[in-house]
Amino acid sequence: MRFFLRHCWTFISGVSVLLAVCSVTVHPYGRPKEIPNGNDSQGDLKLPPEINVLLKHSCMDCHSSRTAWPWYSYVAPVSWLLERDVQHGRDRMNFSEWGRYTPKEQQRFLANIASAVKNGEMPLPQYTFIHRQAKLSDADRNIIYRWARLERRGLRASQLLLPPSPAEHVLTGR
Repeated sequence: MRFFLRHCWTFISGVSVLLAVCSVTVHPYGRPKEIPNGNDSQGDLKLPPEINVLLKHSCMDCHSSRTAWPWYSYVAPVSWLLERDVQHGRDRMNFSEWGRYTPKEQQRFLANIASAVKNGEMPLPQYTFIHRQAKLSDADRNIIYRWARLERRGLRASQLLLPPSPAEHVLTGR
């Protein structure tokens, strides 16, 4: 009986290790840990130093290609949850793709940033639970809110000052 229990325990341990190793390689949400096309810049987004620090600590892990992946992000099933959240964040808005967005999209993103931060919707509670330094104080929320509103206002003003495109001349007859 002892012989059987020892072999049974060895078999179960071996299968568990094999499953653990295999689960690390399974990524149901693709491979968000890879930076697509080597794109790692913020494009045309110029951030004041204070805003850069706040966004880096509270937003960039999910909303850029510069995610800092902790050790547990390589262990399934936790890795699957993290990869899903990061992929979802990048799909909604990616600071690393900022230069590729149209001015209208940038204005919409800035409005969404202002609203989500002001209302406490971002950063997500499951993120700040693990990353305490990412939690925004009321003052931090107000700083990001004011920055996003000013940035959006500046984008809107620059769009009003741009001359119309040739296509607009044809459509309007001017």
